[in-house]
Amino acid sequence: MADCGQYYKCTPPNSYTPITNTIVLGVLAGTFAIAAAIAGSAIPGYGVVSGVLLIAAIFSLCDYLSGGKLVCLGEFECTIGRIMKFEPVGEGKSGFEKIDDDFCIDSLPSPHSPVETITEVKATDPAPGQGRFMLQQQATKDLFLGWSGNSVKFTNINHDTEIFHLEVKGCRVHDVCDVWKAMSFGAPVVGFICTIPIIGWLACLIVALIWLAITGISTAIAWATAHSGDINDVYDPAAGELRAADPDTGEGGDVILTRGDWVYDAGHTGWNEIQPVRSVQKLTDVIPAKYQSMAKADAALVAEFKKEVLDVWCYYSNQASDPVTHDAQDDPENNWHIHPSIDGCTADDPPEVPK
Repeated sequence: MADCGQYYKCTPPNSYTPITNTIVLGVLAGTFAIAAAIAGSAIPGYGVVSGVLLIAAIFSLCDYLSGGKLVCLGEFECTIGRIMKFEPVGEGKSGFEKIDDDFCIDSLPSPHSPVETITEVKATDPAPGQGRFMLQQQATKDLFLGWSGNSVKFTNINHDTEIFHLEVKGCRVHDVCDVWKAMSFGAPVVGFICTIPIIGWLACLIVALIWLAITGISTAIAWATAHSGDINDVYDPAAGELRAADPDTGEGGDVILTRGDWVYDAGHTGWNEIQPVRSVQKLTDVIPAKYQSMAKADAALVAEFKKEVLDVWCYYSNQASDPVTHDAQDDPENNWHIHPSIDGCTADDPPEVPK
């Protein structure tokens, strides 16, 4: 069990910076490296400048991957929905994409049914309901970020089912970036050595190969040993195994309450997510069957669900993480092991103060 989510933080819309800035820094680093190779000892500063730009590019890339690509839409949001599909770590990814080692859940906000279209969800579940989670927000429109939506396909349903993506974070991005950041400080040194007159190229080759070898080996170790996203990082397995909907019919799927940051992930083609997921709670057995059916939800059912289930469960689940609750738990009077109403103990009367 690990808390990889602690390493990720979304970016306010007014602070969002596209990855093009990182690309520019990388191109500049490469340009100065080429210039250093051509100029040699005539302009030794080129190699150092290239190394410094590479450091900036690495830090910029890691900041982007660790949260710069996540545009904040709402922090510590509460959602309740049915599990439509699980996406195991690495599914649909290849090569460098596998640095993203998150475990994902595709959820359908309750009480909606997989037979509903996104248009129907939008019509029956306006803000501040859960329908908003799956819709493009003005904040990302203002940033001219693309939108495609996210969906799953069930064999017996003649249209794609729009879903809300939930990501339990893995630690690979963080661990690999720690290596890259540390090793990047060797780049200016290598750049300087490569421009030393006469012996520079020989020394450059030796030092560069050593630097690249250490970086490569360290990266491989961090990559292989990183803790990948695991549902049990945010869910108590004692509550029972979680099940997804039937891949043919879309029926079933456990109902879960999820807390985490509501974001737009600019690393994809355009949809909203909960990332990182901070907690998951299974509610299947305590949610009335009428909120878990295959029938389309109308506005009345959505409003009833919000009042009777969503608002109530989200309110009480929030109390567990409220700072006031944490402070109260730390009070000495609450540090009992057996509740006072059970052990029969009562506080002694305070001693009289001498007059």
